[in-house]
Amino acid sequence: MYIKHCFRFEELMNKKNYLKNNFTFKRFKRRISVIYNHAIFKILTGILFLAVISSVLVNIFEETPESTIQNIWQGMWWAFVSITTTGYGDFTPVTFGGRIVGIIVMISGIAVISLLTASISSVFIERQIRKGQGLESVKIKNHFIICGWNFNAEHIITTLEKDLEYPKIVLVNSCDSVQMMNIINHHKESEIYFVSGDFSNETILEKANIRDAEAVIIVSDMNELTSNKADEKTIIATLTIKNMNPKVRLYGQVVNPDNAAHLQRAKADDVVVSDKYSGFLLAMHVSNPGIPRVVDELLSFEYGNEIVRMSIPHEWIGKTFQELVHLFKDEKDAILFGIGREIQSVAIHDLLSDNNSYLDVFIRQKLQESGKKFSEEHRMTFRINPPKDYVTEPNDIAIAIYDKF
Repeated sequence: MYIKHCFRFEELMNKKNYLKNNFTFKRFKRRISVIYNHAIFKILTGILFLAVISSVLVNIFEETPESTIQNIWQGMWWAFVSITTTGYGDFTPVTFGGRIVGIIVMISGIAVISLLTASISSVFIERQIRKGQGLESVKIKNHFIICGWNFNAEHIITTLEKDLEYPKIVLVNSCDSVQMMNIINHHKESEIYFVSGDFSNETILEKANIRDAEAVIIVSDMNELTSNKADEKTIIATLTIKNMNPKVRLYGQVVNPDNAAHLQRAKADDVVVSDKYSGFLLAMHVSNPGIPRVVDELLSFEYGNEIVRMSIPHEWIGKTFQELVHLFKDEKDAILFGIGREIQSVAIHDLLSDNNSYLDVFIRQKLQESGKKFSEEHRMTFRINPPKDYVTEPNDIAIAIYDKF
């Protein structure tokens, strides 16, 4: 029975490889057809045809000892020089027939070169227009993708610009292209691209190069009519993105707190609930006046000090939290108030090879049939104000208040 299953599996794989090769041939044939029918290819073919015909004709007329064009290759060189109106003058026709051919070549050359220049210019102009409209695919890697759009999205861009050196950002939404271009032109401290369309659609995400992205931020899309519709789209987009790139870090925003659990089950790395702390801050204005002002300072770049994560120098590992508090203040002028630790687990797809061998394909297939997931959760754990005798470990991260600017 086992051997029978192995032969059946090998038969399916051979059929799959045949279909894949057939599809590859059809795609190659389609690309050749596109190139063949392109205006630039036709113009270049016309230039080559004109050069060959004119070089043959000029050699027929220039069969005289005083002529500088003595063979077909010199005639070809003269034809290309004449077509491009370069005019080196190293080869020139001396007979009446040769000069008539030269006149025809010069006039035809001006026409075809003008057509070629116009066609190339139109390609670049069309590409720039499509890029401005968000219709072109993005080729960058290790970039940040912001899906959706609301009043927080531009603040996210500003924060990334402040924290990172010239970040690469891709905006994916259905907003007006003019609005997006204004946003892009306003932010000069980052490399921003725009992809127009539904960010829960795989084709649109492929245009944003989701497979090579470093992190994805999904904000509640203002284009949706209700908060539940916006949250539903966020959850669907999360499932799609994690299926396309399980390793990408994804952070989502929901409007309805009840939907946060659904987004976590969709494998979002973390969830932000809109207006989660509004009630708390309003109450603090009454019970603890001034505290909301402190929170505002720590969570923005307008005042200087902010909450940051900092690496703990190797020589400080093994010291107590109380010792670290003094060291961070003395050496870095930062106030240490917490310790973070990133808990990572080994994903199953990390253990499999990348060569799609029969065994790896078989394991993946069986895991999918059983409903098992390919990756496990990995999150940050935090201890705010830990005991003073807490001893730091190599994978600990410092959480501090620090003025980076």
